[in-house]
Amino acid sequence: MDDFHKLLEHAGLRPTSPRIKVLGFLRAHAHEHFSAEQVYRSLASDERNMSLSTIYRVLGQFVEAGLGSAVVIGDGSLVYELNDGRRHYHVMCNACGSIEEFADAEIDARLKEVAAGLKFSVSDPRVMLFGLCAACRDRDMSTKTALPEKPVLRHQPASMPEPGNKPR
Repeated sequence: MDDFHKLLEHAGLRPTSPRIKVLGFLRAHAHEHFSAEQVYRSLASDERNMSLSTIYRVLGQFVEAGLGSAVVIGDGSLVYELNDGRRHYHVMCNACGSIEEFADAEIDARLKEVAAGLKFSVSDPRVMLFGLCAACRDRDMSTKTALPEKPVLRHQPASMPEPGNKPR
């Protein structure tokens, strides 16, 4: 708990009860992605006086302070994750809604090359790939299937497979 207080104060945020609860939730679910509504529903039973608007406000403050990140998913809505300081990218299954993270030094380098070639100063490099995960592809699901209520994260290793090797 003291760790949460220090982390919030270091980010320039006063350690209020809602901020501590939301930070605790995000830390307990590191590398997972949640909408504000999902965070609210998860915390509502513990915190009767915390409204959905409070959750939106706290998540926005976390993103602004660098404690959290907001990721735009396929339908244009946002999911939030704890910012662990590690650059990573996302793949999202159009059928089941699962979100996987991956990091790749070659993509990082190529994005820098492209930006330099365009004389463009990048403030926030984001890459989101959409398609079908292996499980849904194996079940032959359509890409037009509605997204589930909660995106599911399956943690991906820190690097992508070598060309020619199939991802798991």
